Amino acid sequence: MAVNPDRNYGQILTASVARRSTDVQNIVYNSTPLTAILKDQGRIKTKRAGGPELRVPIMFDKLQAQWFTGYDKLQITPKELLNSAVYNWSRCVGMFSLTGTELLYNSGEEEAIDLMETYMDAAEQSVKEAFEEGMIGDGTADGGRQMIGFGGAIPIVANTGTYGGIDRASVADWRTSTFDIPEGDVDGYTAWDSTTARPIIEKITLARSRGGRYPDLIIADANSYAAISAAFVAHQRLASERLARLGFTGMTIITPAGPVDVIAAGGIGNVMPENTFFGIDTKGAAIYTFPGQEFVPFHPGDGMRPINQDAVAQGVVWTGQFVLENPLFTYRAITA
Repeated sequence: MAVNPDRNYGQILTASVARRSTDVQNIVYNSTPLTAILKDQGRIKTKRAGGPELRVPIMFDKLQAQWFTGYDKLQITPKELLNSAVYNWSRCVGMFSLTGTELLYNSGEEEAIDLMETYMDAAEQSVKEAFEEGMIGDGTADGGRQMIGFGGAIPIVANTGTYGGIDRASVADWRTSTFDIPEGDVDGYTAWDSTTARPIIEKITLARSRGGRYPDLIIADANSYAAISAAFVAHQRLASERLARLGFTGMTIITPAGPVDVIAAGGIGNVMPENTFFGIDTKGAAIYTFPGQEFVPFHPGDGMRPINQDAVAQGVVWTGQFVLENPLFTYRAITA
């Protein structure tokens, strides 16, 4: 027997799920400063062709300019500039199910929408939390199915392992940087506090810049952020137009390379590593999504109905990957 044979009722459920799946996309992307900035800068991209792997063209070398005069020979040695970084697609779904009894007792139009809204809220929250954890994670959770976040993209040991199928030990331009401040990785400093935080950030930012590119966003754990905040008196605090427009609370440091927005990562369920901050070049980062899989209903219509149970199952699914297209200007700093 069908859960509810009323065609109009089924259309209500289908329309509710389809509408809310669009809302989920905005809720998830706007939930963290990095993803909101990437969305704002058009750095969330749908891969136009599918396939079992995500292949991202990268430029891992550059042409050498040459000064010349008269009959000097010009260097035209062939040079391979482009290759592909290869990633697995990561898939995340927030699932829920409703029994025939629950649907029977909520069979009116308003009741049906209210019930579906409640479960969609729960699905949204589960996807949002999993996505936020994935942005910090190393991709090993759930048997390696998790999205490759900062933990894998910006490792502690920068010249080991592979990322996107490329060996970081052999390709220097494919590495991020790690600065262990207590170990003296920032020349002249071995302590992270209110007196050293700002000059350390200025020094690192300038060192990791070239041609107008630099790490323009810092995401710091509570301990690291406290020292940065204490470095400013109230009248010195600045917030960039970007932070104000996107609605995030933070501060902006003016460095020799350019303004750097600083955001704190914390709160219940926070998975940010302690005594750590990440410097992100937002122009070199992107989120790629699989065609037709950007927070859409997991099952067609109003859901999947088991042949031996009076129930309906539905969810919201996302398939994609976080990618550092150019890791050179992005870094991790350890503060204690």
